[in-house]
Amino acid sequence: MRAALLLCALALPATAATADVLQGSSPDPLGELSTLYSAICQWEPGTQIPADQINMTRDGVPDYLLRFDMPCRGQDNAFAGTMGMATQIWVSRAGTYTRILDANLHDIRLETREERQFVIIQHAGGFCMTADAAPCFLTLEFTDNALIWAEARHQHPSMTARLQLLERAEGGTEND
Repeated sequence: MRAALLLCALALPATAATADVLQGSSPDPLGELSTLYSAICQWEPGTQIPADQINMTRDGVPDYLLRFDMPCRGQDNAFAGTMGMATQIWVSRAGTYTRILDANLHDIRLETREERQFVIIQHAGGFCMTADAAPCFLTLEFTDNALIWAEARHQHPSMTARLQLLERAEGGTEND
């Protein structure tokens, strides 16, 4: 369904603003995305994508967590499936917003540990190399206006198998 929506979006007349928001940059991501998807999904006038204000950048300008828990063309939960719900994080930066996360997730949590900001995302188990039905948690750290993989000590135990495989691929030992 998401691929079909993207194709519909590409069929719309492209304005510079629409092109930028699709590329992950916008002075008003909530307004631009709501306008774009309103046309695609045929929403009632005034319908907005649900957004939570968060404080990732700590610059006094709200940042946004968007969960696309919305219908589209009469289909409830059109932006959700077995891999989770379409989710985005937009952070303020020098008068504009940058998208730092765009993924289908089962869940998302924001935490502060040791005065550092973390985003814990829940994927399907296959991401952690287990059964898809098993929960898989990845911890990302927000630093330099981007999300990076957090150190192994901050990862959930469900991530162990994937981390061991990555370590071996990077030249670690076979007997980890």
